[in-house]
Amino acid sequence: MKQIFIILICTLVCTAKLYSQTDSLYEAHQKHILGLEQSLKILKLENEVLKRGIKIQKEMIDSQSKKLESMSSTIESTNRNIEDIVNQLGVRIDEANTSLQAKATTNDLKSRTVWGVSLFLFFAIISFVVYWLLHRRIAKGYLDVTALKIKADKLNEDILNQFSLDMIEMQKITASLVTLSSIQVAQIENVAPDHSLIKTLADRITFMEMTLYKMDKGVRGYKQLSKSIIQMKDNLKANGYELVDMLGKTYSDGMKVTANFVEDEELKEGEQIITSIIKPQINYRGVMIQSAQITVSQNL
Repeated sequence: MKQIFIILICTLVCTAKLYSQTDSLYEAHQKHILGLEQSLKILKLENEVLKRGIKIQKEMIDSQSKKLESMSSTIESTNRNIEDIVNQLGVRIDEANTSLQAKATTNDLKSRTVWGVSLFLFFAIISFVVYWLLHRRIAKGYLDVTALKIKADKLNEDILNQFSLDMIEMQKITASLVTLSSIQVAQIENVAPDHSLIKTLADRITFMEMTLYKMDKGVRGYKQLSKSIIQMKDNLKANGYELVDMLGKTYSDGMKVTANFVEDEELKEGEQIITSIIKPQINYRGVMIQSAQITVSQNL
């Protein structure tokens, strides 16, 4: 009986405890439900707020899309306008380039023509100045040469005049010597004649010949003096004295002369010419009484 009572009491205690726990759980669930409801309300409010925000964003997006479409249309229109402008500018640029090229060609031709004329005038002026200077210098040189020629001709004339005077005196001396020589030979045939004065005259005649050889034949008095020298040599030869003519002759190694050799490249190779006589060779009645001293020009 006690066991049943105890069990009953335990059952009652458990039931009371279980009931109290059930109330506590119910209250807890109620609080939890209330909390959930509050959260749900908050969520609904937030959802409404989000919906309104989304709507506003959508409206803004739609507005931006419209603006973008409008801008795209504007850009396309602008691009078409730009293309049209570019095409028009391209045509104008081509026309301008063609015009510029034509002008450039014309200007280049004009520029070349101007430069060509300028250069021609410049060279013409330079040529004229050079010609004038050269002509002036040549004219001055010609005048100097003419003056020198006049002076040379005058000097040569003076020399020939002096030679002519000397030749007259020499002819007189020669005539006297020939006369004296003839008298001496007639009186004393065995005495050898004195040739010293004849040698002096021969040296003087040779000097005159060498001077004439280097002179211009057109100098006044040249021909007269040449004839006088020939006449003098003929007179000496008639009296037994021969002045051997060597000037301008070819030299040979067998000649009995005293020779001085000089090089002359204007002569032919191997050629030797007697170009100067210092002392002439004198023969008296076929016998050499004076050997020659000469200058030989050669090209060996």
